Amino acid sequence: MAPVKVCLSRPILERYGDEIRQIAPDAALVVLDADGTYDGDPTGIEVFCFSVDLAGEGSLGQAFELLQAEGLRWVQAPGAGVELPIWSELTARGVRLTNAAGVHAEPVTQYIFTYVLHWERQVEAHRRQQADRVWEAVRSEDLSAKTIGIVGHGGIGSATARVAKAFGMRTLGLRRSAASDPNVDEWLLPDELPNLLRESDYVVLTLPLTDATRNLIGADELEAMGPRSVLINVARGGVVDHGALIGALENNTIRGATLDVVEPEPLPADSRLWELPNCIVTPHDAGYSPLAGQRLARLFVDNLGRFLAGDSLRNEIDPATPPAAGR
Repeated sequence: MAPVKVCLSRPILERYGDEIRQIAPDAALVVLDADGTYDGDPTGIEVFCFSVDLAGEGSLGQAFELLQAEGLRWVQAPGAGVELPIWSELTARGVRLTNAAGVHAEPVTQYIFTYVLHWERQVEAHRRQQADRVWEAVRSEDLSAKTIGIVGHGGIGSATARVAKAFGMRTLGLRRSAASDPNVDEWLLPDELPNLLRESDYVVLTLPLTDATRNLIGADELEAMGPRSVLINVARGGVVDHGALIGALENNTIRGATLDVVEPEPLPADSRLWELPNCIVTPHDAGYSPLAGQRLARLFVDNLGRFLAGDSLRNEIDPATPPAAGR
């Protein structure tokens, strides 16, 4: 049997080359650089790690080209969301696909609580007073008296619940079935979403985008949240009806929103969301971390050993299930 041919980025080789050679000592390696050039012959590659390192203009285009290789057997995707047509095309060809679910959980959770604290501790009010040289106490609330509702409970939801508990918050989790998580005080099912919205001071969206979740948060849901609540979306923009959200923010139906994801992306320059004082928009960068490449590389190396042994792969996408967008 010929040795497996593996294509990966140079940073992964530099960090984990010794482990890869121990797992697959006979593997033929094709090493892709940021400018799109590579060492080795990519003909007949069977395994491709499409890592977060391949974000440069040259390497990104080359990576998508290499995905067309006829002999591909397994591809590691760089994110949890696999909604792009290329991923469904791969699975339709019989290529095994694993996503990066959990890889971005820690930086996204840090992002979530950056903005929970932003809203809770009156950061904007303090900044305005500093600009005006005003010395006057600003009243802030206390997170230990607040409830956070987490809609979707994968890696990000779990990490969010853990940090929320560290702040002493009451935590509600919504998913299709209850899970074992000591940091969640109460589980709710999808049809109980209105209850979660009514009880939460912070509603955090971490669920995937599917036909069932598109525009999940609309006018009725925002009305249920009420004027004390803040919406934080780190899932996908399509989970929220942006027309309804703009109306709710303009009318102070909810307190505010922090959006790392919108639809479409980039957000058009004429969108009202840019200028609403109670809306914070960031350019889908919550998951970026200098450690992301290392986390994905560790997942890939573990899965490479499983792949060569014929075992099940972590985070493998079921081709019978429509791919969902999410982190």
